[in-house]
Amino acid sequence: MDDIADELLKGSIDIHIHTAPDIHPRSVDDVEAAYQAKRAGMEAILIKSHHTSTSDRAHVASKVTGFKVYGAIALNHAVGGLNPHAVIAAIEMGAKEVWMPTINSIPFISRSHSVPALAKAIPKGTPGIRVTDESGRVLPEIVQVIELIAKNNIALGTGHISKEEAKAVVEEAVRAGVRKILLTHPTIDFLAYTNDEMKDLVRKGVIVEHDYVICTRQVRDPVPPKHLAEVIRHLEPENCIMATDGGQEVNPPPVVMFKQFISEMLRNGIKQDEIRIMTSDNPSRILGT
Repeated sequence: MDDIADELLKGSIDIHIHTAPDIHPRSVDDVEAAYQAKRAGMEAILIKSHHTSTSDRAHVASKVTGFKVYGAIALNHAVGGLNPHAVIAAIEMGAKEVWMPTINSIPFISRSHSVPALAKAIPKGTPGIRVTDESGRVLPEIVQVIELIAKNNIALGTGHISKEEAKAVVEEAVRAGVRKILLTHPTIDFLAYTNDEMKDLVRKGVIVEHDYVICTRQVRDPVPPKHLAEVIRHLEPENCIMATDGGQEVNPPPVVMFKQFISEMLRNGIKQDEIRIMTSDNPSRILGT
């Protein structure tokens, strides 16, 4: 099993990694993550921060290591919230994904105890960020952001926004011509999408991103890997991506987490060619590599 997992790591892409420097303790920095992925024979990684754009850092890490490292931005308070200007800057520096609010979303702030390590970085009384108005319509700032995503053909990640908000954002993104939409770890407890809810979004062209971190002690209530395998079978691998969302100090380095994720899916009946679709083919299409 280890040999097969090692082989499947070759040419793979982890589209969701957290690295230092960061507010939160991380197991690796940008350069270390890149070198480790390179040694494993991976194709690329995408580094994420809840607090800043990582496009500039990704460029430096790529230059230092000779390995493909990509950046992104999450629309939390630290970048001005729903800030099209921050998105423009990130894109001009090479960002490959824009996430809707994550740690400052309403669902996360209301249930931040689900991920205690992240909750520590949210000052008491911090208001949650909504991306829709009281009638459920996408806010003008998000319409602008979606238009930027469509124009530059990069990915839109739903982050930690509510199901209702995500549905509205997906509908607006489809209308605007966004071709790369990712539903971010929908089985984590504070989102808890049902299979049918995920399937409805898949029918609209959404790719479902499954992150191994939700199976680890980083979260208060880990999801059994068997459950992720069952969801993947229900949605079909062609509509899914496997990633780690790794880099937490309490977890092994992201490359090790990725190998563990692959091994767990093999043990739970996911085939090698299906894993290749979710760890290489689909992420490559999202990043345009």
